[in-house]
Order: sequence, then C-alpha cells, then structure tokens
Amino acid sequence: MSDVTTHPLSSPAPAAPESLDSSLLRVLMDTSPDRIYFKDLQSRFVRNNAAHARSLGASSPEECVGRTDFDFFSREHAERAFADEQEIIRSGRPIIAKTERLTMRDGQQGWASSTKMPWRDASGRIIGTFGLTRDITATQEAEEKLKQERNLLRTIIDHLPSRLYVKDVASHYVLNNKAHLAMLGVPTQEEAVGRTTSDFFPGERGAQALTDDRQVLSSNEPVLNQEKSDFGPDGNVHWSLVTKVPLRDIHGDLVGLVGISHDITRRKQAEEELQRRTAEMETDLRMARQVQEAFLSRGYPVFPRTAPPGSSALRFAHRYIPTTTLGGDFFDILQFSDTQCGVLVCDVMGHGVRAGLLTALIRGVVEEMGRRAIDPAHVLGEVNRSLMPIVEHTGQPVFATAFFGVIDIAQHSLTFANAGHPAPFIRHANSDTLDRLAPADPEPAAGLLGDFQYTRHACEFRPGDLLVAYTDGVLEAANASGGMFGEERLRQVMAGSRGASGAEVSDRLLGEVQRHSGCTMFEDDVCIVAIEAR
Repeated sequence: MSDVTTHPLSSPAPAAPESLDSSLLRVLMDTSPDRIYFKDLQSRFVRNNAAHARSLGASSPEECVGRTDFDFFSREHAERAFADEQEIIRSGRPIIAKTERLTMRDGQQGWASSTKMPWRDASGRIIGTFGLTRDITATQEAEEKLKQERNLLRTIIDHLPSRLYVKDVASHYVLNNKAHLAMLGVPTQEEAVGRTTSDFFPGERGAQALTDDRQVLSSNEPVLNQEKSDFGPDGNVHWSLVTKVPLRDIHGDLVGLVGISHDITRRKQAEEELQRRTAEMETDLRMARQVQEAFLSRGYPVFPRTAPPGSSALRFAHRYIPTTTLGGDFFDILQFSDTQCGVLVCDVMGHGVRAGLLTALIRGVVEEMGRRAIDPAHVLGEVNRSLMPIVEHTGQPVFATAFFGVIDIAQHSLTFANAGHPAPFIRHANSDTLDRLAPADPEPAAGLLGDFQYTRHACEFRPGDLLVAYTDGVLEAANASGGMFGEERLRQVMAGSRGASGAEVSDRLLGEVQRHSGCTMFEDDVCIVAIEAR
C-alpha cells in the first residue's frame, strides 16, 4: 500500500448502513479525551480524533490526514517517533505506556504517555500503526517538582552535621543520613536498612537505644534532648544529645520514629574542664580572700609603741563587708613613728580577682614607701603612676579612688590628699562641729591621668576628735525603690553620735545603711574606718 488514498479507512465508505463496530469506533474516537490516531506504513496520519487534532493545533481531524509528525513536532521528536513506528511495523512489537517529552514546532513542550500498536488488516498483515497518547504534563511536572523537593530534602539531610535517622515500628532503620551512617560505620544506606541499633552496638548501648525506641512507640511521647554517654572504640567517653519523636503517616497511623542526635562530647569535655578550672579558681579566691582578711584583721598599731594597747593615743575601728569572694575596697593603717599614723582608704574599680590583684599592688606601693609616705600628695601620685602602665599595656580602664591621711598626735594635725574618693568627716570634740574633708577642687581617681600632681591639705585633729572615712558602697546602698543612702543620712548619723566611740559610730552607721537598704549584704563593697584621738 503506497498511497494513503488507497487505504480503506482513508477512502470514502460506500453508502451503506454503519456497522456496529464502526459505530463503536466513531463514538470512541469522538468522545475520548485521549489522543487517538492511525498511521499508514509511511507514518502518515490516516485518521485521528478531535482531541488529537486539537493537540496538534489543527482545526479538524481531516486537516491532519496525509501529514506526518514532522509537520507538527520538532524534528528531534518527529525522528524519534518515526523510528519507533517503523520498528513496530518491522517487528510487530508494540510500545506500551512510554513516557516521553513532546516538543512542538513552535517550541511548546509537554509530557505524554504513548501506546503504539501494529495496525493489521483482516488477514493479519501489518498495514500501519495506531496509537493512544495521554497528556500527563500536569502529573509529570508534579512528579518532577516532588522529585526536586525530595532531592533538596535529601541533600539537606545528608549535609546536616547532626545524625538523623528514621526507624519503623520494629526499630529497623529505614533511612539514615551520611553523618549517622558514618557513626554506624557503614558507607551506604543499603547496609543499614532493615537492621537495628543492636546490630551495630551490641550490649548496653544498643539495649538502651531499643528501650528508648519502645518508650516512644508505645507511649507516643517523644524523648527530647536527653544526654547519653557511652565508650567509643578509642576507649574514651562519648556524649550525645538525643531526640526521638513518633512518625505518623497521612492517616495519622504510627509507622515508626524519627531520631536525631548531636555529638556533644566536646561540649561535655569543655564543661568538665570549666568545672575543674572553676574549682581551682574558687580555691585561689578563697586563698586570696584569706590573705586579704589577714591584712584587714591584723592588729591595730599602738601610739606610742611602748604604751599598753588600752592606753594608745589613737583608737581604731573598722567594719568591712565585701560583696563577692574578693572585694575591691580596703584600708590600711601605717605607723611612721610614735606620733605619726598614716591611714589609707581605697576603692578599686570592680570586684573579684582583678580587684584583688590591684588592691595588693596599691597596698604594696604604699607600704614600700616607708617614711616617704608622710606626704599624702606624694603617696597618691605614686599610686597613680603604678596604675598607668597597666592602663597603657592592656588598653582597659583601671582606676581607684583613694583617701590618704597622716595624723600627727604631737602636732594635733591631719594632713591629707584625695583622689576622687568620698570625703571623710571629722567630728570635733571641743565644738561638736562636723567637718567634711572635701577639697574645693576635686581631683581625679588614680589611674586616669598620668603624672597628675595631687594637692596636700591640712586641718586640726585634737584629742577627742573622730575621723570617719568610708567607701562609696555606704552612700550608694539603695532601698527597694532605688533611693540611695546618701551623704545627708551619713551626716545625720555622725551628728547624732556625740560622745560615741569610733566603734559605736561605725556600728550605728552600718546599722542605718542596712535598715535603709533592707539588706545585710550589699551590691557594692562597704568599708568604714574610724580613728579617734584620746
């Protein structure tokens, strides 16, 4: 059969009643949404239905008769279709449900499921091909999108540093990411599927994992962020943070569990190291505190040195409450001679180890000065110079407020200098007056300005007079509403303590501060020093 016009279906049928088979074929062709077509031995269209004509862009099935795929599709697709059809004609073997991409001549693309069969005449001779093409573009695009999403999900899962896995209701592995496969010691997913934790870790570790699985699967309750430990192949303890949650299908039925574990061995080792170092530091702090307390609790000097302690010309008292293990406030009493006494009250910025080291530095600087320390301005200048290299080398602010005074009981005088420290008070016995030792021009704390020249001041200090020095923890002690104790309340305590000893005044002042704040321990160190001339 060399020409399509000689084919029975392509020629006009005789004017005769339509057979049942022809009627069924016509109904099928006209109503089917699938694309149905017949081709001759040269792959030319002999007959097709309306759905097929529309898919080709033809106005009617008749418009397609005698034409080929080369008239409607891209050359690449048309050549592939022609080769398939010629192979069917040669071999008689059909092509069933072949998924293929369709590319039209105008560039439009889609997906189809194509079935092509040999077309035989009544004698069984192959006279062409016929086919049915179903549009599966929407389904294929949905599958492609799902495949891309699965690929994206798998890529993310495999590149997670955490170990991720899925198990069925019998605790068999269904899915493992690369990190978990590495932990199991197998290179591929196939070597893990169907096995349990006990297959890889026999003994207590595997048994514990299966117990956790049963808890999740039987109770439907997750296991969240539990720390698990075991010994690794290197003999060292390994730690993991484990989470397991029930896995349900789209119908809500339990089908297994999802687990994720993080290796927290380094974190646990760091925590243990931190605990060890913290314990060491606490030991060092306790030792430093003991040294600091030893300085603060050492006996007061006696003036003159030969006098019995109860007959000293100067009587001393102090109250000291640090806020932390190691405070930044301190005081020191120095004996220059039988008639000259030095008093240092200092507040180093901050608390803890750094403050403790700075207090030791300042105390050492003052005590090493010896007799040169009888000039208060010179003392504060040396303290300032000792702090400046620390500031320059570390780039961190380091400063201290300080009051240094020298009492001369023979001259009935007090000389002093002040580096940004709260001004002490003197209660004069002969006049019941209260003097605040505040320079007219306040000078900066030590450690702020290099080579600053501090000013020396002087006032009377006669028998019966009382000097009370303190740190800013007294003034800044706050009550529940944030109101600070302040200088005015301190002045009132001093003014109301006529005739009271230095120890009594110290107790009253500390008691008032505690009552005001409602606390026995404060947010800042509290230091009170009282010196009374007899």
